[in-house]
Amino acid sequence: MTKFKTALVTGANRGIGLETVRQLAIKGIHVFATVRSLSSAEQLHKLIEQGLSVTVVQLDVCSQESVDTLAARLLSEHVKIDILINNAGVALDQWVPALELDIDLWRQTMEVNLYGALRLCQAFIPAMIADGSGRIVNVSSELGSLQDVQLGSTLAYRSSKTALNSLTALLACELKVYPDILVNASCPGWVKTALGGDDAPLSVAEGADTTVWLATLASGQSGGLYRERKIWPW
Repeated sequence: MTKFKTALVTGANRGIGLETVRQLAIKGIHVFATVRSLSSAEQLHKLIEQGLSVTVVQLDVCSQESVDTLAARLLSEHVKIDILINNAGVALDQWVPALELDIDLWRQTMEVNLYGALRLCQAFIPAMIADGSGRIVNVSSELGSLQDVQLGSTLAYRSSKTALNSLTALLACELKVYPDILVNASCPGWVKTALGGDDAPLSVAEGADTTVWLATLASGQSGGLYRERKIWPW
């Protein structure tokens, strides 16, 4: 059993986000599962029908007003988020060469993958600081790693994940005075999702495993990127 009672997962309507919600709820955690459109929450409602403790909430991570509204709602309901999982993400420029990249696509990608995560951190980490505990997991990608770059293209997506990794490391450094607030990034790997395709070797359950593991750590290191529960180079 985990000591944490509540979690918020963005981009939760399908794929890794949906599976993350399921795995957390199975552990007895009440999960606020965010979706951009409530009409896309069919699979989440099936989890509720199965008896899992899930609340579906509408959220646009690109909208400061939307984030503020959700934060105010939870505050008014005396809900403190113990676990924040920034899973919402887009990949709009798969295999597009850098010299052909539409700058607007880059902006749109950063808006979701980086700024969205930062908005959620700014909204919900202060309550963790007040309580002295919390877990933040930013869902990243090995494609954002700069350790061994051997393949070009997909600049917008990959650089957004590199920036998300930087946010993770720097935020962990800022919060190191709170030893029970851990900030880490997870790399799901190549997973069978709408993004990963049918040829991917990993199931969504395998893809969500490291994220859920980091989210429910009793204690541990902060400021790392992990894949398959092992540290991965930035």
